[in-house]
Amino acid sequence: MLLDLVTARSPEEFLKISLPFGFVMVLFMFCLLAWLWSMGSFLSSVVHPALRLKMGFFRFALAYPAIYLPIFIVLFQSVATRPAFFAIIFPFHFFSVFCLLYDLHFVSKNLVLAETGKPAAFPDYAGPFFLVWFFPVGVWFIQPKINRLCGQPRR
Repeated sequence: MLLDLVTARSPEEFLKISLPFGFVMVLFMFCLLAWLWSMGSFLSSVVHPALRLKMGFFRFALAYPAIYLPIFIVLFQSVATRPAFFAIIFPFHFFSVFCLLYDLHFVSKNLVLAETGKPAAFPDYAGPFFLVWFFPVGVWFIQPKINRLCGQPRR
């Protein structure tokens, strides 16, 4: 699908191909955000209250990319031929990426806080951060840890 998108010969062909590609991308993004939400909510509930990270921005950082991505895809298809569009959309796109990185940070730090019960700096949760970032592969390493935490009694 990506190869067809790159080799499109006309704007009409590009738009015809990009619609299914956009749908698949939105579907994957919603699956990723749902997984991050479930992990972040659960891990935050398991972490000792004194170490718990605030949930407010985490919730916003999950909602913003979920709202932004479909809007971006629709706008991109209608104004992709206008170069000024990219200058306007860049800050919104950059903020969406920032929100996704914050979500990864929140989940990976809460995982380490829940496992160790001690404050954690980035070197302590860098491994889980990158495992969560590489979503399909990271699930195989992160999810067993989550399952073990599920089996433990809550504080």
